[in-house]
Amino acid sequence: MNHPKREEWVPYVFGEARADATRRLEDHLQSCAECRQQVEGWRRSLGQLDAWELPSAAGARWTFAPFLKWAAAAAVVVALGFSVGRFTATSAAAERVRQTIEPQIRSELRREFAKMLREELDKSESQRLADLVALKKDLDTVAVMTDASLRRTQRQMVELADYAQPASFSRPPNQ
Repeated sequence: MNHPKREEWVPYVFGEARADATRRLEDHLQSCAECRQQVEGWRRSLGQLDAWELPSAAGARWTFAPFLKWAAAAAVVVALGFSVGRFTATSAAAERVRQTIEPQIRSELRREFAKMLREELDKSESQRLADLVALKKDLDTVAVMTDASLRRTQRQMVELADYAQPASFSRPPNQ
């Protein structure tokens, strides 16, 4: 007997075969007990698979619950330890630390202030020197301007008087 191939039975079992293929396969099933038994086994398996229900996914969320509980417990223990240590620390320990550190801080501050004072004094000296140099330049400028102004004034007086300069009129000394 010539049996249909498995590839032909799959669409028939799932109800997707064409009408002419369905008729041909049903005729074969009526005459072949071996194929009928195989097809019925496949249909039973499909029915069992359709009836099978998966467990809900809610159980998967609680797989981390023990870890979370341990983590919360550890956090509580650490917080309690910190609190107890914080409240039981004596002020004497803090005073000892202050007494140890205070002289070091004072000497460091003295050195820093001395350094800053030296820098400021150096700046002041250099600033005073710069101010004196600028003042001398200003005085020289005024002296030159005064000398030029006197010469101009003498010239203007001579021109006003319209006579020659007297011999006794002398120029002022340079400063």
